Amino acid sequence: MTAMTPVLTDLQTLAPTALAGQERERVERLVEEFRAYLEDAAQLPEPGDAWDGDDLESTAPAVDLSTLLAEMAVLKNELRLQSRQFKNTLDELRCFGNDLRAHSERLQEELERAREQAASIQGQTTRQFLLALIDLRDRLQSGVDAARRPPSSFLERLLPGPTRLAASLAEGQRLTLQRLDELLAGHRVRPIRVVGETLDPQRMRVVGLEAATGSAAIPDGSVVREVQRGFFHDGELLRIAEVIVSKKANRT
Repeated sequence: MTAMTPVLTDLQTLAPTALAGQERERVERLVEEFRAYLEDAAQLPEPGDAWDGDDLESTAPAVDLSTLLAEMAVLKNELRLQSRQFKNTLDELRCFGNDLRAHSERLQEELERAREQAASIQGQTTRQFLLALIDLRDRLQSGVDAARRPPSSFLERLLPGPTRLAASLAEGQRLTLQRLDELLAGHRVRPIRVVGETLDPQRMRVVGLEAATGSAAIPDGSVVREVQRGFFHDGELLRIAEVIVSKKANRT
């Protein structure tokens, strides 16, 4: 501190001569701060002085080994409890996941069954609708065939008026029948060709026999006439055909 005193004196001596006004006040404030710093530094021990460690030891808390072990035991118990709770939670989550998986599988099975039932109901409904259209076609076909037959009585041939009216009605039925065939074809319904074919029990039903003459070239068991037309729908049998097959007459 005594070594720094001349420096402070020189600063105080030079300050009034070199500076004025605010600069002078600022220098004096700096000098006062520097003096306070030197006074605080003088109170610190010199590097060569002996260090007294009693103060530091007195401020440091004492470590109790038994307390430390007790705290470690409590911490261990808490960790064991947390681990048990975590394991229980994990088991519950696993059970919940298994239940959820089983429930999802049941829902998937029920959905598949519902789809199959819906497809079956739709197939049955479509089949009934197509059979109803085919029945309507049979009725129209019967009307058209009846109109094509020539008049059976002399009175009908004599009066052309009713004949022309019947012909116009038959033409209307024919056009309706043609439109109905187009509608069936649009639903992938096609007729079964049976005339001239060999009898197939899978798609034909015999409703009559017709004896073939000896000169006829029709093989025995062949279809000679169709009574009711059969139909396929998407390659599957929709309605079986009713046919009359040939049978050679027994010769005596």
